[in-house]
Amino acid sequence: MILLPGTTRENRTFFQWINFFIPYVYTLGIILIIGWMLAASVSIAIDNASNDPKALFLQTESAPSADTANETWLNLLIKPIVTSDFNQVIFRGLFLLLVWMLLFLVIPVAFKKLKRLKLFNMEFEVNDIEQAAIQTIEVSATKANYMLYLTSDAATDRTLEILDEIGLNYKDVLETYLTELQEWYKNAPLDTHFSFELFTTPYPSNLEGLVAASKESGSSVIQNTADPNNVMQKNYLVYAYSYREQEYITVISSYTQEFDTFDQSLFESMHNAVSKNIEHYEYLLALTSPAEPDA
Repeated sequence: MILLPGTTRENRTFFQWINFFIPYVYTLGIILIIGWMLAASVSIAIDNASNDPKALFLQTESAPSADTANETWLNLLIKPIVTSDFNQVIFRGLFLLLVWMLLFLVIPVAFKKLKRLKLFNMEFEVNDIEQAAIQTIEVSATKANYMLYLTSDAATDRTLEILDEIGLNYKDVLETYLTELQEWYKNAPLDTHFSFELFTTPYPSNLEGLVAASKESGSSVIQNTADPNNVMQKNYLVYAYSYREQEYITVISSYTQEFDTFDQSLFESMHNAVSKNIEHYEYLLALTSPAEPDA
């Protein structure tokens, strides 16, 4: 197995962890509030059952107040509701639930690209759908430009420079290109991160299905997670191929980047460019090497 240095690993950011844990914190808060309401209600019920069983069912005072005759009908209607311990627990619990839900309606605005969130008389404006579409086009165009670069003379010259520095080694050249591409993905407008690993055999068992699919199709395959915010699961782009009778498996993975057909074409083009440029380099070496004298 061939593993690359730790610098190729993708690091999850602090905000990615926050975005991942928000649903769990939200659910836990609701459970705690409802749990408090149930526990407080049970405690009140036990206390009333031991002291005044009638009040437990009727929620009335055991003895009428001396000032009842002087109270208005509205006070007589509202006072039992407000003074009831059960009702106070319910009102406080509902108030806490309302505040908790409103808090987590506002928080996603800082993490999600919503068009508009309207809450009572408050309205939040964020990125437009049109802007998101423009950004998608820019990302696709940027990847297409890099594919054009791989077929250019500049990429060929770059490969020759690498071969002059590190020697005639396919794996090392490919790793150099992957490292450069990793840094290139971090820049705008892509602004994404990925990790890469290069395997011969054996390879991780969890990739067996993707490797088999890549070998069968003869091209790279992608597998994106159902929940893009889950920082515990990765998206994968796997490419199984052979170079001079040696089987290689390139694994591109990311917690944030959802791979698409442009990524597939880009990474496959990079592999093909490296292979052709190495062949070109070997051809140049053969032309420039002095001929061996006849025996």
